[in-house]
Amino acid sequence: MNGIKKWGYCVQCRLYFSAECSPLFPEQAALTVELEDPSLVSLLERGLQCAQQEHYAEGTTFFALARERLSPAQVHLSASLNALIDISTSYRQAQQALHEASKRFAEADSAQQAQLAALEKLLPNLMGNTSTMAQPLTNSNGHQQLQTLRTPIANFTGHQLPAEPQLLPEDGSALPRLYFICFGRFEVKRLGKPVVLCSNRHGQTILRYLVAQSGHCATSDTLMTLLWPEDEPEVAQPRLHTAICALRRSLNHGYTYEPGYGYIVCKNRTYYLSTAVPIQTDVDQFLHYYRAGRQTNEESVALYEQACSLYTGPFLPEDKYADWSFLQREHLSRVYIDMCRTLADHYLKFKSYEDAEKWATAMLKENHCDEAAHRQLMQIYTAQGRRSEALQQFQRCERVLREELAVQPLPETVQVVQMILKSDPSSDDEVKI
Repeated sequence: MNGIKKWGYCVQCRLYFSAECSPLFPEQAALTVELEDPSLVSLLERGLQCAQQEHYAEGTTFFALARERLSPAQVHLSASLNALIDISTSYRQAQQALHEASKRFAEADSAQQAQLAALEKLLPNLMGNTSTMAQPLTNSNGHQQLQTLRTPIANFTGHQLPAEPQLLPEDGSALPRLYFICFGRFEVKRLGKPVVLCSNRHGQTILRYLVAQSGHCATSDTLMTLLWPEDEPEVAQPRLHTAICALRRSLNHGYTYEPGYGYIVCKNRTYYLSTAVPIQTDVDQFLHYYRAGRQTNEESVALYEQACSLYTGPFLPEDKYADWSFLQREHLSRVYIDMCRTLADHYLKFKSYEDAEKWATAMLKENHCDEAAHRQLMQIYTAQGRRSEALQQFQRCERVLREELAVQPLPETVQVVQMILKSDPSSDDEVKI
């Protein structure tokens, strides 16, 4: 046996090692089989055979062993074997990543199909809130004819505005009305004070969902599909019951009511915000002022400003990525921007530049890619003699459109900046565009 080297093959690890080396673990000794010292050619042949049979891990092991047996005269093969081993390793890693990605894709596809099915059920309710945007008020000549009115809304006649929440005596004998704030951050108020909601996040989501629906109601099937789309009904039903109970306790806390009633009632497997209790939201008030402003010329500015004062941020930001809130959020955002644009145009026309700047800036805060708002600010700054700021605004507009949308400014925007560049720069510093 002199000159013959013994080799072992670990069945568990699928690795070859010489007799001088120990297996990775002592117990692996029983799993090894001794082979005579293989030649370089036999190792390469076995490696190729394994690779052809798509046993790449074993093939890589044979190639690694062959690399160790290269003689000085065969060193030119080392680079080829190194490259082959590296590629084989990368291939296995890519194969594993592809397997994991395929698994995640299947899971994501299943979740997406469930959400699409849920959205299809919810769409009829949401479509009731997406009325068509109206054009700005115009006179017979096509020009906006709005008057600046600072009269308090309470003094207006002819518009019955939503009543503010009434402060009822907290004697526990009746359920006071609830006021819901949906813009900026969801909040519930009762008797002018915030209501501490349950810690159950599904219970909170259910309340936001009910508030957002036109009839303030939803079936149990809809809620289970919304919150637990992948669970079977027998699993989702107890979870829904737990969430509803937690929500009811937090809303009804401190008040007495007849069994089966309270702020949330259930009838025929449908949950409602009780019709016996007055419900009001800031969204209701916002849309009321907006619609009232569209129907009048004299009071439009004040009504629009009152509506915009209620818009403290996007609709239900807690559900920013939920399908059911998307359409309403986009619609309300468009309504808000439409009113801001009308107000900015109005104040620019009457040379009230500070107010015009306020509403143009509000538009960009809501949507920093609104090119028309960028143009309005450029025009406002130019009218004030703030030439450098107008040109800087164009630079911001150009950068945002390029980075966010990969587009160039519209010709009308370029025309505005060209007019600014042609204006007299003597009273301001030059800005390179």
